[in-house]
Amino acid sequence: MYEKKEIQKLIDSLDIVEVISEYVNLKKSGSGYKGLSPFKDERTPSFSVDPIKNIFFDFSSGVGGNVIKFYQLINDVSFPQAMEELSQKYNIPLRKSNFGNNYEVSQDKYKEYYEILNSAYEFFKNAIEENDKALKYMKERGFLPEDIKKFEIGFSLNEKDELFKYLIKKNFSEEKILELGLVKRNETGAVYDTFRNRIMFPIYNPQNKIVGFGGRIIEKDTDLPKYLNSADSVVFKKGRELFGLKNRGEAIKRKGFAMLMEGYLDVLTVKKYGFETAVASLGTAFTEEQANLLKKYTKNIIIAYDNDEAGKNAIIRAGYILKKLNFDIKCLRITENVKDPDEFLRKYGKRKFVETLKKSVDFYDFLFQEFTKTLNIDEIASKRILVEKFKPFFETFENELDKELYIQKLSHEIGIEEKYLRQEFKNNKDFNNKNKKGNSYGTKSNYEIKVQYKKDKKDFYDDLEEQTIMYCIKYFDLEKEKTQMLTKKDLTNKFYSELFSKLKGINFDVANVSQMNKFDLTEEQKEKIFSLKISADREIEDEESYFKEIFKSWLRRDIKNIRKNMTREEKYKLKKEVEIELSKEFHTLEELKKIYKKFEEIRRPG
Repeated sequence: MYEKKEIQKLIDSLDIVEVISEYVNLKKSGSGYKGLSPFKDERTPSFSVDPIKNIFFDFSSGVGGNVIKFYQLINDVSFPQAMEELSQKYNIPLRKSNFGNNYEVSQDKYKEYYEILNSAYEFFKNAIEENDKALKYMKERGFLPEDIKKFEIGFSLNEKDELFKYLIKKNFSEEKILELGLVKRNETGAVYDTFRNRIMFPIYNPQNKIVGFGGRIIEKDTDLPKYLNSADSVVFKKGRELFGLKNRGEAIKRKGFAMLMEGYLDVLTVKKYGFETAVASLGTAFTEEQANLLKKYTKNIIIAYDNDEAGKNAIIRAGYILKKLNFDIKCLRITENVKDPDEFLRKYGKRKFVETLKKSVDFYDFLFQEFTKTLNIDEIASKRILVEKFKPFFETFENELDKELYIQKLSHEIGIEEKYLRQEFKNNKDFNNKNKKGNSYGTKSNYEIKVQYKKDKKDFYDDLEEQTIMYCIKYFDLEKEKTQMLTKKDLTNKFYSELFSKLKGINFDVANVSQMNKFDLTEEQKEKIFSLKISADREIEDEESYFKEIFKSWLRRDIKNIRKNMTREEKYKLKKEVEIELSKEFHTLEELKKIYKKFEEIRRPG
């Protein structure tokens, strides 16, 4: 019934986390999500979702697949029925084949909702053309009638129920108009318009359908909220949509970055000046769902919030969410005396705004500047405060290398040795628990810190063993020679060693659930396998470079382990023939093999 390209179109268009969240209470876990199985009774969560790969896997029942497969299973429907219901529910038009003829899948279930919203937009659009007060307000904000038309800006009349009467005349269902939040019913049962005397901005989903509205009050000296959004409805969840995101993020994908802003007019002003990639959260704090939506189109973000304390605090909150999802974040710093990018552009123009954009700072640098504004980092007390402030930042990292680089940077800037910073940021939860019981900041003895630092060295070995398993999961069938070299290694971490042994028994074929079940895997092992597979698919982009780094790390580890039992002459030979060669920047695989062969000859002479 459906061609392959239509099936893939639906899979790519759906947000698997959004779909599954209606049936499973998902919680963030690393780069993915997990929850209790919807297919079997269990107490320990074994159901995992990977939003990057758009797949789910349920270890308790051994089933997994894409979003359509999940919908089939959870609703006990056929594949065609799942396709049709999902396309209707999320307004993704599909074409299905029937004896060689193509026709659009019926959208009847949600069709009237979208028609109501489109008609409401027509009402708002006509209203602004005839309202001098609204036109004057927009002119003061730099928007002429042609701009108003281009950006589809409207106006809601300051009347009780003009929109409601307009929609009823078009024979729309009163119940559905109420469901969409365009009107409300008071205590006496009378219906009144939700949006009144406001500039109206249509909110589109990535599929170019109007799903709601945002309204900006034009009255001054009023107790009414400045911004008002449509209520959540069957077609709109404000925490999962972004204002300005249309055409499936084509502009963002083309430019390679998105500019995250605070308000509707900020977005429209920068778009007016040619910055197509601007988006904004919908009058509320930026959410993780919105970050996941953005991640479909780019990993590069410039946060351009208001130039005040509230805006700077919002940058920090949004930055932590984005950092957890491995975004590369820059923060716009406006030094001029203006309150937001909108005012900056109107006052100074595009060229100066571009110059300011180019000076956007890394999120870490933004935090450092903000955190140290009132601190003298030459003082010990201030250093303690600064380290405490940075803890939420270092909790966001999934990538240990990135975390290590920022620890080195902070160490250099405040003059605290890396190992002590590493201790603070690695065991932050333990520290917080102790602190709540009355322990003051910085009370650990030097002995305790040294012991914990030894654990950090052990953790480096753990990371290497984890990366070794990841490589084998991804490349066991593709790079036989390399994976055989790694499978000969002895892992010292008990958990990884046991897992490595079991995976070798099935040739690292983690997709074969029936084979995996033979080894009586624990829930922790199952979850780790799933996590490592996802990480391998996401993180290993350059196979050759990744293998070289693992191979060299194992060789350095082996060297360190045998050095203590070597004579002075053997150490000299080892350094001259192996360590110096290993320290060179570039190696081919053949060169690395030769270095390893020399190491083996020195380790086992004769």
